[in-house]
Amino acid sequence: MSFFSIEFILFFSLTAIISYTLPSNFRCFFLLLAGYFFYWTWQPAYLFILIISTVIDYFIAIGIQACPPHKQKRLLVLGIVLNVGLLLFFKYFNFFNDAFRSLFAYVKLTYPVPTLNILLPLGISYYLFKKISYITDVYRGLLAPEKNFIRLALYVSFFPEIVAGPIDRAVTLLPQFLKKIKIKPHLFIEGMQLIGFGLFKKLVIADRVGILVDAVYSNPHQHRGALIGLATLFYTFQIYCDFSGYSDIAIGMSRLLGFKPMDNFKQPYFASSVAEFWKRWHISLSNWLRDYLFLPISYSFMRKFDKPKLLTIKIEVWAYITGVLCTMVLCGFWHGANWTFVLWGLLHGLYMSISFAFKKTRRKVVKYFRLKKSPRLRKISRVSFTFLLISFSWLFFRADSIGEAFALISYMFSEPVNRTGQMASSMIGGLSWVNFYIAVAAIILLLTMEFFQEKKSIHVLLAERPTWVRWGIYYFVIFSILLFGIYQQQEFIYGQF
Repeated sequence: MSFFSIEFILFFSLTAIISYTLPSNFRCFFLLLAGYFFYWTWQPAYLFILIISTVIDYFIAIGIQACPPHKQKRLLVLGIVLNVGLLLFFKYFNFFNDAFRSLFAYVKLTYPVPTLNILLPLGISYYLFKKISYITDVYRGLLAPEKNFIRLALYVSFFPEIVAGPIDRAVTLLPQFLKKIKIKPHLFIEGMQLIGFGLFKKLVIADRVGILVDAVYSNPHQHRGALIGLATLFYTFQIYCDFSGYSDIAIGMSRLLGFKPMDNFKQPYFASSVAEFWKRWHISLSNWLRDYLFLPISYSFMRKFDKPKLLTIKIEVWAYITGVLCTMVLCGFWHGANWTFVLWGLLHGLYMSISFAFKKTRRKVVKYFRLKKSPRLRKISRVSFTFLLISFSWLFFRADSIGEAFALISYMFSEPVNRTGQMASSMIGGLSWVNFYIAVAAIILLLTMEFFQEKKSIHVLLAERPTWVRWGIYYFVIFSILLFGIYQQQEFIYGQF
């Protein structure tokens, strides 16, 4: 059941209306049934896996609290292994299986394990991360295990988030299920605003620029020069508008249901460093990676060395580099069973490692050229440079293979086959000039809006405007979606991860 279907609109409307009429305990049970029904409409067979894995983690969390300290870690490891094992099987079995087949073929041995026709369960990467964070936080003593299975199951399968996040923590979302929900006008307004702007990002921008992106990246050897650069730039906005658009819609629906999930994006393309980008992009995943991968890896590395330096470099620097490289490679691998994602993650890890290692050198350069006297120019240059680094990395994320990625880079700096007629017709790559101009105008409008959001949230900015201005913006967004939206039933990009 797609978010853009009439069936889903009716489903969500009825769910929201009925849920407000129920007491909190019955409300949780009703929302759980709604979530399971939503999941069943996508993949009926895999609903069983969602339920059984939730039951297992329910008892593991209770067991962690009940058993002696020396056994708690064993239960935690068991829970993590079971969850990661599910992810590895459904998402990466064929990836590793093909790698072993190639290795056996290289040494001229027979490899008997066949390729399995496995369908990736909807949202498995997201709800497994929720469950891992839950049992880990119970182990760390950050929250008590949830004794009410209905509430825990609702946390895992909360239907606005199950497709592609946000990956809310149990410590913040579970308590909200206990509260008595009242109809609050400001939550309703904020929810509708987020849904409207999310639809604008997805239908007006992401799906429109995606026409050009798909045309170029699906036939990389047929394109040259500026067209590849334009497609890569468009993909930078496609993936952002597609994913942040989904997050806005999911958070907006949660607000309409009376809940407040965490924000997932904060104007990431206005970041002045790659490290800051990851504090603004997919914030729920970034925080998860920081708390459950980066910090444990870094601290573990530091504990292995008694000396303050290793090869004249501080241990803190080595710990950061080790932690960030391991974390970002795993982050890339989490996105999919393709070496392009691993390389994308490694590239981000290298960006941050180099920046951290040469922090003092950069300070000296700033001091030498007296750049502190021009903070605005310095800010613009840092944001622009970071944006270029991020855009370049998206090329690897979008390419079908590493070979195609490097081919695209070489083609990007090649002369087009024909600078005149063919370039003029092929530069749009199936996207009409009218749609091209609409896309550019919409991107400029988006960036302008996000520039003002750097200081105040969109809800505050709209609340401060006069009524006629506020409603003028609402009508503009609605008519833009109706007139300029691309309606091709395209699902969200991050739904496949």
